Amino acid sequence: MMKRLSVSFLFLCLFSVVAIAQTPASPSLFGDDEQPGNRLHEVIAAKMANGEAKNAAIVDAIKVALTDADNSLNGEAKSAVAFDIPLAEQFYVQMVDVNSLIEVTKVLIEENASKAIHVITLGTVLYPDFAQEVFDGAALSGVMAPEDILVAVLQAGADATTVSDPTAIGGDANTNIAVTPLGAGIGAGGTGGGDTTASTN
Repeated sequence: MMKRLSVSFLFLCLFSVVAIAQTPASPSLFGDDEQPGNRLHEVIAAKMANGEAKNAAIVDAIKVALTDADNSLNGEAKSAVAFDIPLAEQFYVQMVDVNSLIEVTKVLIEENASKAIHVITLGTVLYPDFAQEVFDGAALSGVMAPEDILVAVLQAGADATTVSDPTAIGGDANTNIAVTPLGAGIGAGGTGGGDTTASTN
């Protein structure tokens, strides 16, 4: 009897080990926990893992992140998100889908050409250590000239020593598109009169 129980227990242990080994690992989210954008993405992913629909999870996570009590985002990130919440929601819809800052930046600028500077600012402020990827994605969109992208990234607070001109990527920039400037207080620069106060609603 004991021998039979021992064999059964052994098979149970082996089955458990195989099941664990076959469980797919959760894909890592873009960036690291030093990036405000990564921390907010983690909150969204957790909500989705608990059964919340993608769009609802994004809306709820952003709403909470903009409150004074929440520290997922720092002050600059809260201002950048609050400046255009629908655009921030689009940003995370894309980030959840493709998990690539280059691709998200490229697609958002292509779809919101007049808001190209804000897309660049949003990506840079949310992922400050990955400003080069924002730069490259903006260049791939072909909406802005490389020198204008460089100015926008640096005004958003990127470290100038970590960003280089991606002219080698190719593509002619469409300089005829009207680009809306951001209000002062977003990143390290910007002009215009946009309200940069983070909403707590």
